[in-house]
Formats: sequence, C-alpha cells, structure tokens
Amino acid sequence: MKVLYIAGTGRSGSTILDQILGQLDGFFSVGELSHIWERGLVAGRKCGCGVPVPECPAWSPILARAFGEPWSVDPRRMARLKARRRSPSSLVLDRFLNRGDENDYQHALGSLYRAVHEQTGCRVIVDSSKSPVHAKRVDSVAGVDLYLVHLVRDPRATAYSWLRKRSLPDFGDDRLMLRQTPFESARRWVRWQLIAELLWRRRPHRYLLLRYEDFVSRPQAALEEILSFVGESPAALPLVGASTVRLAPTHSVSGNPSRFTTGTVELRNDMEWMHKMRRIDQLFVTALALPLLLRYGYSLR
Repeated sequence: MKVLYIAGTGRSGSTILDQILGQLDGFFSVGELSHIWERGLVAGRKCGCGVPVPECPAWSPILARAFGEPWSVDPRRMARLKARRRSPSSLVLDRFLNRGDENDYQHALGSLYRAVHEQTGCRVIVDSSKSPVHAKRVDSVAGVDLYLVHLVRDPRATAYSWLRKRSLPDFGDDRLMLRQTPFESARRWVRWQLIAELLWRRRPHRYLLLRYEDFVSRPQAALEEILSFVGESPAALPLVGASTVRLAPTHSVSGNPSRFTTGTVELRNDMEWMHKMRRIDQLFVTALALPLLLRYGYSLR
C-alpha cells in the first residue's frame, strides 16, 4: 500500500495539495486520517463529499471492511491513544516499554489503511494528517510503503491565517475554527519543521521537501516532482491552466474547510499578511523562526 503522507503545520496548504492529488487516477484522498476517530466517528463531522463520515457511501463500506458491523473498535479509545503519541519521545517509550495499547492502535491503523486500499482499489492513499510523529506510526504499519512530502509555508503567512475568523462547516451550523496567537503558531511551526527533519530527512528516497509558495506558483512542476517521487505516472493532471485546477469532491475525513470547495480553483500565494498583519507580530514570528526562515529560503523582510 503506497501512502503519500503530507507533513507540515496547520494553514500550510496541505488540504489543497491533498485535494489535487486526490483527483489523480489511482489516488484516493483520505484527508487528515489521524483525526477520523474523534472528528469523523465520535463527533460525526462531514466527509469532503458533504455527508457525515459514518454515513458516507465511500467510508461506510470501508469502516465495515476494517472493523465489521457493529465496529469492533472503540473510536474514543483510539482517539485517546492517538493523543498520547504526539512527540518523538513517545515513539521511544512505546518501543522500550512494549506497551500493549500501542499494538492495539497499530492494529486499528493497519485495518483502516488496508480497508481503504482494498475497498477503493487505489494505488496511492493520500493522507494529509500533517504530524511527522504520526507519520512514523503509519510507516510502521505492516504493508505500508510510505512517502513523506514535507510541505513548508512562510510562518508569518500561517500565523496570520490562524488569526482570521473562519467558519467550520463540518456540522452545518455557525461554529468557527479554532484560532491561535502568533506565539502559539510560530512555536508549533518551528517545532514541527524540526521534528519532520529529525525523523525523515535522513531517508532521501522517502522524504521530499516542498515549499507551498513554489507549489502554487508552479503547480505542474511541483505535481510532476511528487509523482516522480512516489513512482507514479497518471495519464493526466487536473490542471486547466497554468495556475488553475478543477476539483471534484473527495472523501477527506478532516481538514481545512477548503476541502468542501469544488469546481475551478485558481492557485495563488496569499500575501495579505504582508499588509494587514501587525508589524509587531511579523517581527516576533520572524525572530522566533529566524534560523529556519533562512534555511528554507524566505526573505526576512
């Protein structure tokens, strides 16, 4: 089972990249699959097709194949086990202590990925769960052939995006997405980039670094690089122009609300933060992320 895993922080463009890859022949987009337990199965949030995940015509048979009817897995317990596994140290502790519940979690993950692969007949599962630590969990599932795309976006752009008020259409009401302060956003951005490189960069045949800004400015070149990376060559790309894509609904279980967007979409680098983000916030994020800003080739201005 090939799994194309998109790692990075929130508001880095992983959802749109996931959507585009999910349009390709032989690819199946699952969105942020790590959140299927608490968001999809417990809270009953909507799938990318607009139907609650347990009732979705794609996910209902996948879940039945994976866990039977009724389910043999407790989503709440899986959500608790996943929440305990957020740092590299948890990987070491699980191996050292040989925790039994880790085996249960891995077994559930394996059942889920195999069911997706078998039910859809896809060659590549696209998972935009972001967490590089969770990617290691997926990589250890028997039968998974994992390729990780490390998607990086300017931390000042992501920090500004976290400040915006955005609706959360997963429930069909007026709820809003969670927001973060520039400090919280920048701290997480630095931490996750470092962890992604620590865990994955030494595996060059399984690790691909991609800047969001390069992806939206040259989408065809970026998609061709990703396809070469995973050894796939679909007949056509969903591009209808140099920077325009056509999106059909996907079956993403979680992700940015943009996953519900369909039709013709123009890709562009949102630079609003440069003019509307408070100067003090820009300077603070720049200072906190300075070494990595330079490493990834971002301007300090």
